[in-house]
Amino acid sequence: MRKPNFAVVLGLLAVCAGCHRGAPPNPPAAAQKEAAKAPPQPEEDPTVSEVAVGEKTSEKRLLRGFYESHGGWRWSGRVFAVSVDVPQPVADTFVELDFGIPGELMDQVKDVTIVGRVNGKQVLTQKYDKKGRYFLTARIPQPLLAKTPVEVEFELDSGFKDPANGRELGLNVVGVSLKQYEQSVLGREEEAKLSRNAFLKMLQARRLTMPVEKQTEFMKLFKDLEVWSHMWYHNVQIEKTPMDLWMMQQVITEQQPEFIVETGTAFGGSALYWAGVLHALGLEKSRVLTVDIDDFTKKASADFLWKKYVTFYKGSSTDPAITAQIAQLTKGRRTIVTLDSNHRMSHVLNELKIYSPLVNRGSYLIVEDTHLDGVPTDPGFGPGPAAATRKFLAEGGSRNFAVDLTREAYVMTFNPGGWLKRK
Repeated sequence: MRKPNFAVVLGLLAVCAGCHRGAPPNPPAAAQKEAAKAPPQPEEDPTVSEVAVGEKTSEKRLLRGFYESHGGWRWSGRVFAVSVDVPQPVADTFVELDFGIPGELMDQVKDVTIVGRVNGKQVLTQKYDKKGRYFLTARIPQPLLAKTPVEVEFELDSGFKDPANGRELGLNVVGVSLKQYEQSVLGREEEAKLSRNAFLKMLQARRLTMPVEKQTEFMKLFKDLEVWSHMWYHNVQIEKTPMDLWMMQQVITEQQPEFIVETGTAFGGSALYWAGVLHALGLEKSRVLTVDIDDFTKKASADFLWKKYVTFYKGSSTDPAITAQIAQLTKGRRTIVTLDSNHRMSHVLNELKIYSPLVNRGSYLIVEDTHLDGVPTDPGFGPGPAAATRKFLAEGGSRNFAVDLTREAYVMTFNPGGWLKRK
């Protein structure tokens, strides 16, 4: 994986100070009396499987070997340890150290070896000979996870003296975590590899006269030109490919949906476009339901199409309160779903499980931007929508859905393998 310059990374990790709000007014005397009668509530003790060592809230998890915070990281000593909770349910679990090897250390030694222990038992050893940002990952034997929390300790075979005060320094530590396989660096890299392989197989399955190499070159060129980021519909930005928009209007025309459900509204251009197709087809009773955690729809919401056809939900696309409303409205109705919000695999997979039951037989569930999983346009991203789609189908989704390659007839699609048709 890429190893960015650590000084640049640390600059990006700087944490901004939060806003300070004034104290709320004192409650009425009667309310104070009632509060005094109520039994004290126990403090929440959430599971902490990821310790961001630079954050003040993580300080009680730092057992030894750390110095003052520098925002997103801390200097460590040659030996340092944290207390981390075991993720539940207990499964195949990895310890992961997010850190930087400083140039000051490598100026004094040829290489440095890091040993990692969990509850005193060695689980990893790794040698490094260059400064930079790294992720050190190793599987933890199941017996060491029997009790929670666990003590995770790292020891360097070499350190260096801080010339300012004589302290022994080691690494620039960003975080220590316990992660189940899919969330670990190894798991993410494996998912990305599987997605790339699946993508190549899918290109072969298209059986087009255009060679596979030309297909991927075409897709990458279009992405790099960023034409898709300079498109507008009714003067509202819409970040899609023209070919996907054309294919989507064909799907809408064929399906005559009563509802189009969209996650990831952004500026509202695509929701307006779906509404425009409904309007052109005379489907005046059909509606677009669109969800986003932020609201950037001021311009779009002033359009007559939005006012007539679109309902906007502000919040997470996986918020049970929002998904319950959408499920109730679409129950038993002809429905198309398109997913275009947070593109991380875990989020998209959750959306697939929530929204797939809404799609009626013969209609479509579109997973957008499956091209991002390093296949081929963003080699540094993933696992994302493509990995989530593959996992969804492999874990039972294929009983009800199949990839419809006919929807990729124009070759240039941001959703390769993401046009899922309900059987």
